Amino acid sequence: MVKQTKTNLIISIMETPAKNLSIVPPASQEETSSTKRIEKIRSFANYALQKAGLNNGDATSMKTFLKWIKDGYIVDEAYNEKEHETHKRKIQVLISEKKDDREKLECEKKTIQDVRLKDEQQKVVDYEEEIQQTKLDLEQNKINTGYSSIKFFTYVSLTILLSVYLILFYASAVYASFFRNAASIIDTAGDDIVLYLDNIFDVQAIFTPSPALIIVYLAAFLFFAIGLMPHTMDGKHKKIKICLAVLGALIVDSLLAYKIDSGIHDLKVMAGIAGEDWNFLTSVNFYLVLAFGFVAYLVWGYMFDLMLKEKNKKNAAITAALVIKDLKAKIRKQKDLIADLKATVLDLESRVKTLEEKMEELKKELDKAMLNPDLLSQNLTSFYMGWRQFLNGSPDFDSKKDECEQLYNEFMETHFKKIPSLN
Repeated sequence: MVKQTKTNLIISIMETPAKNLSIVPPASQEETSSTKRIEKIRSFANYALQKAGLNNGDATSMKTFLKWIKDGYIVDEAYNEKEHETHKRKIQVLISEKKDDREKLECEKKTIQDVRLKDEQQKVVDYEEEIQQTKLDLEQNKINTGYSSIKFFTYVSLTILLSVYLILFYASAVYASFFRNAASIIDTAGDDIVLYLDNIFDVQAIFTPSPALIIVYLAAFLFFAIGLMPHTMDGKHKKIKICLAVLGALIVDSLLAYKIDSGIHDLKVMAGIAGEDWNFLTSVNFYLVLAFGFVAYLVWGYMFDLMLKEKNKKNAAITAALVIKDLKAKIRKQKDLIADLKATVLDLESRVKTLEEKMEELKKELDKAMLNPDLLSQNLTSFYMGWRQFLNGSPDFDSKKDECEQLYNEFMETHFKKIPSLN
């Protein structure tokens, strides 16, 4: 009796008008994915039995329903749409952020590879061509050194005069700092005491024969030697070494200026005209010593450097060698810069790869967020068993049964890699 009823049901479904045999999607065609309607059902097997009857057990229709279940259009009635959509949106936002970060890194990488690297490599090529051209010009006596005899002798004259000045200045400063007798000056100055009180130099003393002059002039040459140090430095960190040498000279000159100003203050104290408050930082004498000493030292160093450069211009071979040396230094800097840029590219590639791996993880998490994989597989299997139940009701559906089984197996292999057991 039950079998007869079931057969009549199948025949009744088969006799249903053609308009009822079309697939009815859970979401209308006008609805977008963001506003899709989700159909909740109590039993996937019963739902499949109903839809199989409406579609006459068609295998293609079955595959369409399987896809709708997989995509989350047809879900179990216990499904919480709001919670599911919130979680899914969070993951989608994270994926979008990772994509933006990856695009920025790719853009930065492309800029370095297509613009900066090519520009820096071209500069190396240009410098190497300049070196070859300089060598060729030297062989053909075409190098224009730009030597000027007037400039050279001017620089020589100024350097010599400043050298004499610095020796006498430091000799006087050293004598005033360490060998000037304050008590003797007060006793012998008489009415000229005021002139001695603000005298930062003692020129007369450095021309008066005295055993102390040996130390005075040797010390002056010591300061002079300190001034030569920046012009002898070369190699790596040259600029840092020069700055340290100049800073050392400034410190020594500052100490000398302090000693001289301190001595002048002592003279004023002994003469009974010293002010109550004394601070060398507010004393004019302190800055005058620095101006006549350290500033003159800087000017001398500049003149000395100009003299050497102008002297080198007299010889074409030396000029060419200096030009080539400068170009090779530029090439080394460019190659270091290129190496840094390549390292940056490798770092960007590594960061892009890391982002892609994170995106893949998020995509997998998003797939899981669509629906629990185990539960999804179970729902798809239940749906297929309901569809098979309809097909088992009549021997006329044997061919469709085989076709549906094949499509089901292919679908499950594609999306799950393992076909669940139907037992």
